[in-house]
Amino acid sequence: MVYQLKFDPKTPSLIVDTYLEGKIILHAKFVLDTGASFLLVPWWIATGLGLKIDPKNLTPTTTASTVENVPLSTIPKVTCLDKTTRNVTCIIKDLPPEAGVDGLLGLSFLRNFNLAINFKKGTLKLE
Repeated sequence: MVYQLKFDPKTPSLIVDTYLEGKIILHAKFVLDTGASFLLVPWWIATGLGLKIDPKNLTPTTTASTVENVPLSTIPKVTCLDKTTRNVTCIIKDLPPEAGVDGLLGLSFLRNFNLAINFKKGTLKLE
């Protein structure tokens, strides 16, 4: 089944409703980011979901000004754009408040699907 999202092609970011399930289910606003290797969640979401965080399981991530080592973890269930994936690898890092979103929907979720973005028509398809 194909899910289609209509969006304004002039928008600076594609923001999608995302549901994350661990010890609880959380609703968050994520930027669809094909340049992000992993789904990115802030600390408050990681804590709320009860994610296991191993201080030795770190990965480097590049920010605008530096490279940081951040924790890797796994989210038991992620649902976005009417699609669900289990055991999604994520990184845990707070975004600046100016970001206006909770996290990033990166390739660790998106690679499980076929993704087509048509900016001329303002459509996103996920199957």
